[in-house]
Amino acid sequence: MGFCFGVRRAVDMVERARQTLSGPVTTLGPIIHSQQVVEHHKSIGIGLCHELAVVQEGTVVLSAHGVSPVVEQQAVTQGLHVINATCPYVAKLHKAAVQQVKLGYSIVLLGDAGHSEVKGTVGAIEHAGGMVNVLSDSDEASNLPFTKHIALLSQTTQKLSTLAQVAAALVPNCQELHVINTICHATDELQSSARIMAQQVEVAIVIGGKNSANTKRLRDICEAEGVPAYHIETSSELSPDWFYDKTRIGITAGASTPDWLIHDVTEAVQQMTGAEVACE
Repeated sequence: MGFCFGVRRAVDMVERARQTLSGPVTTLGPIIHSQQVVEHHKSIGIGLCHELAVVQEGTVVLSAHGVSPVVEQQAVTQGLHVINATCPYVAKLHKAAVQQVKLGYSIVLLGDAGHSEVKGTVGAIEHAGGMVNVLSDSDEASNLPFTKHIALLSQTTQKLSTLAQVAAALVPNCQELHVINTICHATDELQSSARIMAQQVEVAIVIGGKNSANTKRLRDICEAEGVPAYHIETSSELSPDWFYDKTRIGITAGASTPDWLIHDVTEAVQQMTGAEVACE
């Protein structure tokens, strides 16, 4: 649980930039989906903007979730020093999608519409001249019109089972379906671990940003195992009522949750319940 490789890499990149570069260092959007990390970065002099046009000078860091090539080009045109902290797995998704466009496939992207990773991927596809349908489940896939050649890709934090369901739903609506599994293996491992944990406990606490797609999915996975599951950002959200008459408490965290926040929540649960902590 906690920081995955891509998140840790992005955080290290922006913090190293602040330590070594002169002039303003600004992230375009949150570097990762953790308000607590954003607040920490603000305290050490790392700025945050949501519109590239307002960055007048210095260094702009592109978030781990990736952006459209148009955005990166615009930053260069503005004369900014650009650091691209896109997760390598997201970059791999962009590359695979563009390759499928060049091969003549219409793209179907399994993902959360409006999520920054999905926006960046759509931008990469459209920049390559491709067409893309973003959908979230197999029901939406069933309703797509017949398309001769479809390439199905996925937001890196989706569930493998959902990707399989969508693929099955697309088969009647096309002549040829090319499925590329672009789900990050760390996401799959995290989800599997959360499922195993939920099977062994009576209540689950899932720590992570409220706007973190992978954290929300962890909560859904835990709840699907039949246990109460609570998605929190900090220990201040914990309630003693959640633990009444419970003897086994599970704690997990999304891929954008820093270690110090996990420790803080764990200690708060321990103080609230008197439970012993066993790390697995």
